[in-house]
Amino acid sequence: MKLTGNKIFSFMLAAAFALTLAGCGGGGGTAAVEEPEPTPMPDPQMECVDAGGRYNADGSCTDAAALAEETALSDAQDAAEAAAAAAMAAVDGAKDPVAMANAHSYAAMANTANEAAQAATTSADAIKYQTAAETARDKAMEAAGIRGLGITGLANKRTNQAAIDNAVLEGKTGSDVPKPVSNATRVGTAMAASAAATAAIAETPAVTAVAPTSTTPGVAAAAAIANGSVSQGQTVADTPTALAASARASHSASGPRLTATLPASPNADAVTRGEAPTSLTMRGGWMGAELAGKSPATGTVTSMTYANVYTDIQPTKMVSSYADATGTATALPAAGITSIVTGDIPGDGSDFEGTYNADDSDNNPPISGLFDCPDNTACSISVNEDGELVAIQGYEFRRTTGTTPMADGDYLAWGVWLRVPVATGEADVAATGAFASGSDVFTVNAALKSTATYNGVATGMYSAGGMVEYFDADVSLTANFGGNVGADTGAVAGTPDDNLLGAVTGSVSNIMAGGMSVDGSLTLKKAEIVDGDDSGSHAGGFTSTVSGTLAGRAMVGNWGGQFYGPNKASGKGIETEYPTTAAGTFGASAPGNVNDPVRILGSFGAWKAD
Repeated sequence: MKLTGNKIFSFMLAAAFALTLAGCGGGGGTAAVEEPEPTPMPDPQMECVDAGGRYNADGSCTDAAALAEETALSDAQDAAEAAAAAAMAAVDGAKDPVAMANAHSYAAMANTANEAAQAATTSADAIKYQTAAETARDKAMEAAGIRGLGITGLANKRTNQAAIDNAVLEGKTGSDVPKPVSNATRVGTAMAASAAATAAIAETPAVTAVAPTSTTPGVAAAAAIANGSVSQGQTVADTPTALAASARASHSASGPRLTATLPASPNADAVTRGEAPTSLTMRGGWMGAELAGKSPATGTVTSMTYANVYTDIQPTKMVSSYADATGTATALPAAGITSIVTGDIPGDGSDFEGTYNADDSDNNPPISGLFDCPDNTACSISVNEDGELVAIQGYEFRRTTGTTPMADGDYLAWGVWLRVPVATGEADVAATGAFASGSDVFTVNAALKSTATYNGVATGMYSAGGMVEYFDADVSLTANFGGNVGADTGAVAGTPDDNLLGAVTGSVSNIMAGGMSVDGSLTLKKAEIVDGDDSGSHAGGFTSTVSGTLAGRAMVGNWGGQFYGPNKASGKGIETEYPTTAAGTFGASAPGNVNDPVRILGSFGAWKAD
């Protein structure tokens, strides 16, 4: 058979097709086979993490549920430990020893709960102990912030508690059990009367008592006392000096020692003896003590008295002592003699320490001492850049003879006191008061001008809601010295005299009573600075009224104070020398409110702001 071209082509395609079929399993030959993709090996770490677990170093996996349990356990243990630490911190910051003891009992509970939480093996147990630790922490913080001193314990004491307990032991119920009788009501009444009393400023040199406004014990009255003190409170006996209260401080190697002189009760002055003082703590750098006693000291006790007193007295210091004056230079040194003066020379003619060499040519060393400006003397001194004396007037030079111990002679001591009979009869009354004293009364000179600010703290008793609480607060005073405020009257009533000393205003704010903030504040209204030529009082005392709102109640009352600090300036210096401190008393109440009385009585100490 003869093949044409087209047939030959067709034949070749058919043959190629047959060969292809043979290579595909038709037994006609072999071909390359593609290898399948290998199956990946499992990764335990990724599988663990992807499932929400944690892959451990030993190759194990903590699954998500176990990990959540472990985290919850750790978090609860950490929180319990933090709560225990916070409870102990509250103990360290407690307001007084009683508050510290109360807080410590809760801190111990918090620590016990923390130890149990650390030993727990399940989060449920740890969380339970965490909650217990945090609850104890909160109670420790609350206890640390509430003063537990006797003065408030006495104020709120149930005087018939024994009768109530006996009735219960006898199985009595209902009206057969006596109703509680608390001191709080009569203490609150005493506070209201004390708030209405005008603060009395001490007179000098003799004490001139102001007759009480009533001869009935328990009625507010004002009386003046000695030693530059301010006192405000109630009469407790038919005597004109019933309000006389003051405090003094000393400082020994063991720390400050405080004493208080209080109005005599019908039996005795309780706190001049009795229990040893208990240390107090108070913000603002003030140190204090609680003085407690009973009256009479032996036999049947008829009343208890507490006085809380605070001071800023400092330890004894070693200071330079000086010999008598060696003479007064009133003109330039003699010709040919060069005198050298060194020291921080003031520009107002006041005293300064330095060295003096009367003749620099004799090669003798300079003498250390005091350039003393005598009282009522105009003093001035000038030197050139080389220390050479150019001019001197009034100064006396006193040689240094060594050092001597000197007690702090510029301190304040202030506080509150409370006396309550132990009997429950309706005729029994409570007596309370506030006082402020200073060791160095400052005489405000008529030449002193301009303003000065004094900041400090206050303390005392706050009565509201049927309870008496201890309070702390901030005090700020602004003194406007000078005749432009018309502070005094002359011989003719209403006529200003030549010695217009100024006026003082102030406020009591940030009041914390029983560890809780009290809404509102008090305004210490404008008090004119008393001039001694009219009243016989120290030139530097002041009294006025109080207004403000506390716990939603409008308050009225009285306040008073006194300036303190050494009077060092002379000559022109008296125009710029301000008192270094101020202290005083205040009281206010909501008049006419029988159902919800609010009362406050306190004292304060303040330092001049820079």
